[in-house]
Amino acid sequence: MVKLTKSGSFVQPGSNRPTLGRPTALLLYPPIYDFALYDLFLKPYALLRLAAWLSRSGYCVRLVNGMDFTDPHSIAVLGRPRREARGTGKFFRQIVPAPPPVAVLQRSYARYGIVAESLERRIAAERPDIVFVSAGMTYWYPGVMEAIRMVRKIFPKVPVVLGGIYPTLCPGHATAHSEADAVIAGPAFPRLNDILRQRSLPTGEPPVDEELLLLPEANWQAGVLRLNRGCPLDCAYCSSKVVEPRFLPGKPDLLFETVREMHRRFATRSFAFYDDALLVNKERAFLPFLERISRSNLSVAFYLPNAVHLRYLDRACALSMKRARFAEVRVGFESAGLEFHTTLDNKLVTAMLADGLEHLLQAGFAPQSITAYVLAGMPGQDAGEVELSIRHAASYGIRVQLAEYAPTPGSALWSQAVRDSPFALEEEPLTHNNSILPMRWRGFSLEDLDRLKALSRTLGGRTAV
Repeated sequence: MVKLTKSGSFVQPGSNRPTLGRPTALLLYPPIYDFALYDLFLKPYALLRLAAWLSRSGYCVRLVNGMDFTDPHSIAVLGRPRREARGTGKFFRQIVPAPPPVAVLQRSYARYGIVAESLERRIAAERPDIVFVSAGMTYWYPGVMEAIRMVRKIFPKVPVVLGGIYPTLCPGHATAHSEADAVIAGPAFPRLNDILRQRSLPTGEPPVDEELLLLPEANWQAGVLRLNRGCPLDCAYCSSKVVEPRFLPGKPDLLFETVREMHRRFATRSFAFYDDALLVNKERAFLPFLERISRSNLSVAFYLPNAVHLRYLDRACALSMKRARFAEVRVGFESAGLEFHTTLDNKLVTAMLADGLEHLLQAGFAPQSITAYVLAGMPGQDAGEVELSIRHAASYGIRVQLAEYAPTPGSALWSQAVRDSPFALEEEPLTHNNSILPMRWRGFSLEDLDRLKALSRTLGGRTAV
């Protein structure tokens, strides 16, 4: 297995199978239960970052990927998922009954990921001294609980540590229901070292760089990257500051070496950025990275599933992105309403969309390679406002995609969401799922949402997911 050193070079830590004197850490990426799921560059990034630190700290590191779309037994049972050349696509899917709190939605609910028999077999093949489970969206916790119960069944005495977005935003629920021995809410350090020390396991200095252990089990047909950590903005509908309180600029040379190594080892050509604020301080990190990519002979393409802030998108940046072979650009437009931005995020004025699009088009991006996200289903938001925003963005000839609001604990809008939602948001994280339209009211119904989705596809062209 290859990992990045602090200097940005790569070293070979040797066999990743258990060896005498080295404890084994098992990293578990659980299946996901949801109404819909598409692999838009979905990877166990947090676990791979943890893996690099564990390897450096003296552990043998193993990954069980419950979302592995190449699992032979699951293919035999369910058929091969349809995948795209860029490394995105469908996961294995099994229809299951929807839990009562969200059964109100008349749509199929499913378990995504490898079949349970394969997951249990993969876990049982390991000999861990400690198990780390990563949890994504708050409403994905059923898969987390399934995975932890499997570990409990197979290794009843092995400690299980749960971290990620779900326990960070819903620590009380995770502590009460997950059955993990330790729940980490927020940044992993110093809590993680305390947990390891209590169990007489090796510890180390907190990681300072975005290093990843490039474990093959993560399926590197597509790569994922993060240059900067956190976000300096404080949007009322976002809980990013709860998950990562600080904004930390990244190291462009280290990121370039990560791209080059993925490309060399796995022939990875498609890379997606996980950043919440990729263009902030772009002169210090992002633009130098783009310059290194442009000077290289790497045959790669870059994607922006999280979108970028229009405020920081100038002509020089657009030109650099085009030279560095960005295949698409997604921007966070959110709304055409001035009051929306004045009240909720203060991150742009409507005119910034026109300015940003002009920079992108002059740099050579085709209109259909540009997507504007429009937020829908916010507390008290009227469907008419969303329709106006869709029509405004689509008038530029670009793609438009609805970003459906999911209430997030810790955000400035959380208390209003709890007060106004017809669902028990505080008691049941399943009700945070944007598929059920948690903030539905007479001014914004499920029928309105379906109509607006169809409108965005019609006016802006069908957005590639």
